[in-house]
Amino acid sequence: MAQSAISQHVAALSGIPPQPTAAEREQLAGKPALVQAETFDVSKVIAALPEAMDAAMKETLPDQYTPELAAQIAAGAIRRMRAWQQQPLTAAQRGPAWITRYGCNPECQLDHAGADGEPGWHSTAPIETEHRSIDDNHTVAENQALPLLGAQIVVSNERSQAYGRYTSVWLHLNATTGTLTVAEAREALTAIRGFAAEFEAVVDSAEVIAAADFDGDPEIAAADREADDRRIRAITERLQQGGAW
Repeated sequence: MAQSAISQHVAALSGIPPQPTAAEREQLAGKPALVQAETFDVSKVIAALPEAMDAAMKETLPDQYTPELAAQIAAGAIRRMRAWQQQPLTAAQRGPAWITRYGCNPECQLDHAGADGEPGWHSTAPIETEHRSIDDNHTVAENQALPLLGAQIVVSNERSQAYGRYTSVWLHLNATTGTLTVAEAREALTAIRGFAAEFEAVVDSAEVIAAADFDGDPEIAAADREADDRRIRAITERLQQGGAW
């Protein structure tokens, strides 16, 4: 029932082509994904998504629905769609000759013939949070160049007959990168989910506590700085005259 209701709203999104039949899927199976997506008008989908998500959630999840939550879910979907638009080609989209030439797994998105070269490993394009880095030890410009969190899949298979083939996940936190096995990545994901719930509780409490915050008095602050300056000058003069602290 819920799935049917959601489908009705999703079907109302303009720009989404109808689902292909089994015969059409067979015809498309050997073609690059970009060819399949030529008629997919992402801009129309993005424009229609907030209203459709709001209506679908209101109807299917009335007990959990709030306008803010529906807007948050829609915003996340829109971010993923925009990121998808900017994704580099996969090896599968580049074709069998590319895969054979560079030994890529189909999901690899490195441009081995261009800027990425042949580093001896293969990688998907990283996913990143829209929120940028918050490291107090970096400048604003440095933080803006880095995501708060990022992740990508890396396959190492150089001379695989001798050294094997290994898949790992790179997890980026600000300027730091950790290499995880797939199992370790799953463990990290579980920990992050748990932390997110606890962090939400921290933020909720901080909002309550912050209600008592207030701005200081600029005149009192100026007088306090002047008093500090006088104290520092007096100590400096005493030291210059051979006195003690």
